[in-house]
Amino acid sequence: MVEEPWKASEPKPASTKPTRTAIPKNVRATTRAGVIWAFTIVAIVVLILLVIFMMQNQAQATVYFLGLQGEMALGVTMLLAAVGGAVVVAIVAAVRIIQLRSRGGAAAKRLDHGEK
Repeated sequence: MVEEPWKASEPKPASTKPTRTAIPKNVRATTRAGVIWAFTIVAIVVLILLVIFMMQNQAQATVYFLGLQGEMALGVTMLLAAVGGAVVVAIVAAVRIIQLRSRGGAAAKRLDHGEK
C-alpha cells in the first residue's frame, strides 16, 4: 500500500499503563513531619522575637475599650491588639472555607445525579 502524504494518518492509541517519573537521587522527598518541624522552628523564632518586643516596650499605656479604661504595658497592649486582629481574620477565613465546602458538596451531588 502506498502512503499518501496529504491524508492524515490515524493516531496511535494512548497507553493506559501509568508512567513513572524517576526521582533524582540527590532530591529528598518532603514529608509532613519535615514540614511541621520547619514550621515549629519558625514559630519558636517568632515567639522569641515577640518576647524581645514585649520586654523592650514595658512603658505603661492607658487603654480605652468600650467605655472601660486601664493601664497596661505597651508591648502587651500591642500584642493583644494583634491577636485580636488575627482572631477576626481566622473567623472570616473559617466562614469562607465552610461556604466553599458546602458549595463544593452541592456541586458534587448535582454531578452524581447527572444535573448541570
